Amino acid sequence: MIHIAIVSHGHENLLITGGLGGLLEADAQLKVWLKDNKPSVALKQFCAQHAVAYTDASPGLGFGDNNNFLFEQIGREAGFQAGDSFIVMNPDIATDAATLRQLVRQMRQDAFPLATLNLYRDAGYRQADTNIRRFPDLWTPLRALRDRSLTRPYDKAALVEACHVDWASGALLAFDAAHYQALQGFDPHYFMYFEDVDLCYRSRQLLGKGVRYYPQLRAIHAAARQNRQLGSRHASWFFRSFLTFLARRYFVYGRRQPRPQAV
Repeated sequence: MIHIAIVSHGHENLLITGGLGGLLEADAQLKVWLKDNKPSVALKQFCAQHAVAYTDASPGLGFGDNNNFLFEQIGREAGFQAGDSFIVMNPDIATDAATLRQLVRQMRQDAFPLATLNLYRDAGYRQADTNIRRFPDLWTPLRALRDRSLTRPYDKAALVEACHVDWASGALLAFDAAHYQALQGFDPHYFMYFEDVDLCYRSRQLLGKGVRYYPQLRAIHAAARQNRQLGSRHASWFFRSFLTFLARRYFVYGRRQPRPQAV
């Protein structure tokens, strides 16, 4: 079974008009679970009409805690079986069930429990989304003065075959459910931003499993990128989370013996 976790923060119009990111036609082997952080009657009714699991419990949680909440809910209400998958997906992602099933098949074939696909910002697949990046380090603030970015994206044009990357955006991340459990999900130290960086780092550093990237599998990400608006609360969360990641990378995870990176 493939379980899809979607968290809405006032995205009811987008989710309804977009048919839950293109997943309404999914078969019995793929189930969508939706958490509504800004409860919407229209979205609740829409989910009921289409047999989508809906909850508006515990509003106000951060990105990681919301997805951890859904993971625990799935475990209680459906139960995870060996080989089940858990996919975290933003409400502004447009894809289809066939693409996600192929992503899971590729992960199983390659024996990798954490993966992502190739995100684009437009329906014509011309403008690549920078959803795969390198880990920040202590030199990142100095490079940021030159590059005007705290994280360095990969050159997607150079990655034409499936390969490993440092980390991938939580806009769409696929896990073997048992691996997500072993990681204990997202770290609650992060309210928003860098929780995906942290999780991917822990997966590689502590469990020896990095992120597998499949460039031939595509989806659309209509991201708002609110963290780039300097002076906003999103910018504040972004910079605080960046510092939290550096502190945990070097003073918490750095003290543990890393496991060998699996290939």
